[in-house]
Amino acid sequence: MEAVPSLYRLIRLYRLFLPVAIVLVVVLFEVSLQPYEGLPVAFWLRLGFYGLVGPLVTWMTLEWIAQQVQEREEVQRALEEANRRLMAVGNILRRASVADNLEQALAAVVQEVAQALRREAALTLEGVRAASAGFTPGRVYEVALPGLEGRLEVAVESPLSKDEQSFLEVLAAEVAGALEAVRSRSRDLLTLYEVDQALRAEANLERLLERLLDRILEWAKASGGGVLLLDEENFLQPQVMRHLELPLRAFPPQGLWKEALEAPVFVEDDLLAVPLREKDVVGLLLLRGEAENLRQRLPFLRFLAAQVTLAVRNAQAYLRAEELALTEERNRIAREIHDGVAQALAFMALKLDLVERLWPTDPKRAIEELQQVKDTLRAQIREVRRSIFALRPIDLERYGFLESVRRYAQAFAEQAGFRLRLSLPERIGLSQASELVLFRVLQEALANAAKHGRPSLVQVSLAPLGERGGVLEIRDNGRGFRADGAPEGMGGFGLTQMRERVEARGGRFSVESVQGQGTLVRAELPF
Repeated sequence: MEAVPSLYRLIRLYRLFLPVAIVLVVVLFEVSLQPYEGLPVAFWLRLGFYGLVGPLVTWMTLEWIAQQVQEREEVQRALEEANRRLMAVGNILRRASVADNLEQALAAVVQEVAQALRREAALTLEGVRAASAGFTPGRVYEVALPGLEGRLEVAVESPLSKDEQSFLEVLAAEVAGALEAVRSRSRDLLTLYEVDQALRAEANLERLLERLLDRILEWAKASGGGVLLLDEENFLQPQVMRHLELPLRAFPPQGLWKEALEAPVFVEDDLLAVPLREKDVVGLLLLRGEAENLRQRLPFLRFLAAQVTLAVRNAQAYLRAEELALTEERNRIAREIHDGVAQALAFMALKLDLVERLWPTDPKRAIEELQQVKDTLRAQIREVRRSIFALRPIDLERYGFLESVRRYAQAFAEQAGFRLRLSLPERIGLSQASELVLFRVLQEALANAAKHGRPSLVQVSLAPLGERGGVLEIRDNGRGFRADGAPEGMGGFGLTQMRERVEARGGRFSVESVQGQGTLVRAELPF
């Protein structure tokens, strides 16, 4: 914009000094003609001077003004073109920043490129291609996207100028930067999604940490890593290691290792330690790689470390719940032995004493009493067998979830003495943690039915719920119970524990029972 006031000042100066210069030239010319006054040559000299010099000066003045105006217009056009190109780059960055995925970003960016160049264009990146509406394969000018496996194509009818080629290279660099940001953001979101899926799908702590660590290493482009957890003595215990030469035994945190429990720090030149902490520290996430790369990724690494911490907390809570469940199961067995088998044995001992006394005087009644002993003994044998079967572990990983459900339900029905109707799908998309929860519900529901309901028929059905969910129903025709009369201790976990397990996975649990008409147990898990 400086050309406009400069031109104005020049014209004002020209306007001030040109008349004075003309007067001086005329005076000097007239003074120089004095010796020739009265001669014919003086006339022709005046005619030539005033007829030629005046128009020439006017022409030169106007030509100079025209050149200045033309230069100003060229500068103005160049400035407008630069502003237009700058706005185009800004629009490319803006459209790319709000895109949800790479395909959407390519489509938006190629429209802005076509508008900026006033030519049809196409973009190709990692096998994904987008083109403006009028682009047709033909004569094109290609520019590689720096740092990416892609290219920018522009339709041309005539060769591009050097200025257009330079701008196209600059534009390709900006497009590459914008698309790399989109791709990086997509990787972050994909990593977060896969971490979330791992948290939902795995209950085993070691396998869960292996899956999380592998995904984090891939995202961070790290050459190695590991997870260390604090044990009860506050020693760092290696849990999962990938290409790290660290001692595979617990060691006390000292020096930089101790500092790492408070904030991220490089314990070695290329080994970053990020604390795993919620309210309290649970361990460290280790990543080996190029230091500057890890520093740049540190904000998202902190977030991923928080997810790993959540996984550790959940897995530890799950293990504690399993230990509590085992303790409750042992207590239940002890109560059943005390209240059931022990009392039945005492009852049978008393009956046998009675038989011994009655046999000499009343053998008929003695035989009746002996029959009661036999019936009681058979009933207790069935009860003991049922308890032993319920305690027998089932290898879900060996047989698979559906086959394990089939085997367990059929075998339990044979042991308990009721008929079974089984309805299973061909496949179901449940996570391992959800499979385990539903299997526990099946075990407890069948045990409760056999012990409390005494049914002649039990129906077990499992159906998919969406792509990654399932619904389990166990219905029996037993004695049932009143809604307000269900004993809390039913089964190894009881109704309350079954409900808590299902709801902890984001599902719904319900029990419907009518006294004398049977019971329906329903567990629904969304993933």
